[in-house]
Amino acid sequence: MSKLPPGPPPEPVLAVGVTDVGRVRQHNEDSFFVRTDLGLYAVADGMGGHQAGDVASALVAGAMERFFEDSESPTLAPDYVDPEDDALPHGGARLAASIRHANDAVLAGAKGHSERRGMGATVVALHIPPALRAPNAAPDALATAAPRQAFVGHVGDSRCYRVRAGSLEQLTEDHSLVNEARAVDPTLTEEELASLPSNVITRALGLEPDVRVDMQVVEIRDGDMFLLCSDGLTGMVSDLEIAEALKLSDDLLEASELLVALANENGGIDNITALVVAAG
Repeated sequence: MSKLPPGPPPEPVLAVGVTDVGRVRQHNEDSFFVRTDLGLYAVADGMGGHQAGDVASALVAGAMERFFEDSESPTLAPDYVDPEDDALPHGGARLAASIRHANDAVLAGAKGHSERRGMGATVVALHIPPALRAPNAAPDALATAAPRQAFVGHVGDSRCYRVRAGSLEQLTEDHSLVNEARAVDPTLTEEELASLPSNVITRALGLEPDVRVDMQVVEIRDGDMFLLCSDGLTGMVSDLEIAEALKLSDDLLEASELLVALANENGGIDNITALVVAAG
């Protein structure tokens, strides 16, 4: 089990993640990062077998971080801007553009490497723009002219949940065969849906030059927490179990470790990553 410390000091501890290989796989293809200085948090789940999956998820993480480090200007690189971003505030458009940049990075990383052919990754990311101080305000005063916003972007079946007042809400919808079948025919029974392969995803980074990024804008309230995770967690642990586990500890590292431990106790058939962000 490996752990990434929260962002560089002197930033406060806002997020902690834990990733684990699980009980069946021989190597870990998940990657995640915490950048409290950028207000950026992400989990990527690699696909493509030994080494290729590792490479894909690492490329996603690295590309997104670099994009944010280089894109503080309100003007974003046009290559990564989509017309759908016009309705988003700058922070949301920036996050969506960083995911498209990561898609290009995975495609470029596969070129000239036969062992990486077909590699890809899912990703779920959260951007919480750092709160700004009002002009001439006291050192501990934060601007409160508008509610704080968070931006959630994802491709694939890695998920984002929000915990508010003890209730767990899944914010993302899996890009999966099961979900697409449900959308096409809402009359399908749970038994019929269960007969479909549960691990087939319909969207991922690194498969096509153009990728559609699902984006959400959510308001942050006092006490809100977010959970970013790979399907190695949600495939093993129910939403009810996740909610109960997050209620057991206010310590973010302890909560992340407990979620990973539960997934392993329930079989641990995939790599497991849980990243908990205390946002409100």
